[in-house]
Amino acid sequence: MTVAGLAIAVLLLFGFTAVVFETRSAVGELSDQSALAQANAEGNQVKSDIATFEATARTLASTMSNLHGKGARDRSIATAVLKTDLLKSKVALGAWTMIAPDQWDGPDVGKGGQPGTSKDGNFRPYWVKNNGTVAQIPNNAAEGYNKPFFRKSFESGDGAILDPYMFDAGGRTVLMTSITQPVRSGNRVIGVAGLDMELSSISERLSKLKPFGTGRVTLLSANAIWVANPDAARLGKLYADPGLDDVKAAIASGETRVLTDIEVDGVPTRRVIRPVAFQGLNTTWAVVLDVPEATIASPAHRMAWQLVIGGLVIVGAVLVSLFYAAGGIIGRPMGKLSEAVDRLAKGEDVAIPELGRQDEIGTMARAADVFRQAAAEKADADRRLAEDQEIVTGAVGEGLNALRQGDLTREITEAFPSGYLALKDNFNAALAELRHMIGAVANSANGIKTGSAEIAQASEDLARRTEANAASLEETSAALVQIDQRLRASAHAASQTVLRADEALLTVSGGRDVADEAVQAMGRVSDSARGIDSVIEGLDKIAFQTRVLAMNAAVEAGRAGDAGRGFAVVADLVSALAMRSEEEAKRAREQLTATQSDIGTAVEAVQRVDGAFANISGGVTEVHSLLGQMAADNQAQSVAITQISAAVSTMDHSTQQNAAMVEETSAAARNLTTEAATLNNNTARFDTGEL
Repeated sequence: MTVAGLAIAVLLLFGFTAVVFETRSAVGELSDQSALAQANAEGNQVKSDIATFEATARTLASTMSNLHGKGARDRSIATAVLKTDLLKSKVALGAWTMIAPDQWDGPDVGKGGQPGTSKDGNFRPYWVKNNGTVAQIPNNAAEGYNKPFFRKSFESGDGAILDPYMFDAGGRTVLMTSITQPVRSGNRVIGVAGLDMELSSISERLSKLKPFGTGRVTLLSANAIWVANPDAARLGKLYADPGLDDVKAAIASGETRVLTDIEVDGVPTRRVIRPVAFQGLNTTWAVVLDVPEATIASPAHRMAWQLVIGGLVIVGAVLVSLFYAAGGIIGRPMGKLSEAVDRLAKGEDVAIPELGRQDEIGTMARAADVFRQAAAEKADADRRLAEDQEIVTGAVGEGLNALRQGDLTREITEAFPSGYLALKDNFNAALAELRHMIGAVANSANGIKTGSAEIAQASEDLARRTEANAASLEETSAALVQIDQRLRASAHAASQTVLRADEALLTVSGGRDVADEAVQAMGRVSDSARGIDSVIEGLDKIAFQTRVLAMNAAVEAGRAGDAGRGFAVVADLVSALAMRSEEEAKRAREQLTATQSDIGTAVEAVQRVDGAFANISGGVTEVHSLLGQMAADNQAQSVAITQISAAVSTMDHSTQQNAAMVEETSAAARNLTTEAATLNNNTARFDTGEL
């Protein structure tokens, strides 16, 4: 009885061990697949978050490049554009640009007081967002040109993301990173534009995740610096847990790795390292997913304890039954009956004597014979039970082995004993349901893969067209800014010309007064020839002053350009008249002894000069009116161009935002294609019997 109980216990132990081993292996494999899927999902989310900032930084650098390339290098305009881009971002803490010395608008010497300019004249504006307000802070640290946030993008000509660092923002210490993009002028890199991004939102979101109920999700930078971790003391610090070499190798190769048999904070843990590559920034970070080994092994442990307890109950019940049966057939040893019972107990098939007796010995003999018959029947029943168990365990073992290899078509076809028919039916039904589910998943994965590929292609085409439209709008905006500046300059020149025309009118009016005085003087000369010399001297001075005024008018007309051509003609006429006056004065001086008739001739000449001044005054008045009208027209055109420029600038920013959103959609579609392909490869491991 003891041997039989031990044999049953050994058989149950081997069967239970095999079941527990297969269960633990399946649970571990499914746990790794689930952890990897969740790590992939979180990695894609992190990639999407960083891609949004990378697109904003690239747009900012592109705007600066276009301003410089189109010649719109006003530092106040570029600084205002930087502030506008910072206001559009909800979580960016700062926006900045650092232009290499003497590369924005010529030599930097003497430009220290301009907007966005350091005290040494370098153009490096820096806007910071603090408690909802945006303020510009000085960036006077010249050594910043040697720091990684400037050198990486400036030397490589590509985008970059810095390792996380702690920063004091408005009295609170936050974990930040900076995304940088090169600013170009043609094929030449002239500086770097960047956005400062707070990482607390990513860290808080990942800290709330609890894979399998007890796990956690963290994030590492390219140099194994903690970006997200539930332990705030580790943020910004180097990875110090076991497996640092494996972590760096996974980030360098871009391949996912699973670390087992490591202890994290004293707890045996299974750690999944899933690299996340930021293509536009030439950098790879890693999502780290931790699950305690006890959490993964707990289902197998529970099943093992259940099987052990059940086996002990079965063995105990069998042994108790055997002991009770033996107790029921043991009597007082008597002669041959005792010998027969002894031989029977040794396993010999003997006939029980004294069966025909009707006394107590016969009763015991018949009882012994009953025991003999019961032993024979029990042996036959055990044999049949063993055969039934062998059939059941063999068929179920083959079915489980086929299932482990991914064959979902291997159903149990052997005939089971009646007591095990429910097990056969349940196994076949479960296999059919699993086959149907895996087949449906495979079909869905194929459909998702095809649809996501079409969406990705359409999104990429739309992104290229949107980027082309954004570039055209930026060029149009820059051209309108130049036209507006030229119209403002023309309006200012016309206003100055009007002022000069007013001065000329005053001068001509004064000349007419002088001519009137000359006429009166000539009248007095008619009475006294002795005053002729004084009159001639006065005419000589008037002629000289008129020539000087004519020269000044000619200079001002030359400054006015095309708008002053008519005024230049008038100035030439005035100069010619002044020269004639000098000639008349000279002849008058030579004819001091001439007669009164010559003096009358001089009076007539002076009157003709007065008439010429009157004509000049009328022409200058007309020029003054035309110049005023031109100034008003230029001012109106300048206002209209300014409004058009503002509208085009608004369209430009909207188009750039649309381009960024389309790029994000394209990236998401590509990620969906990759995930669908992965799901399709996983389902292909199973044979569902369908082509």
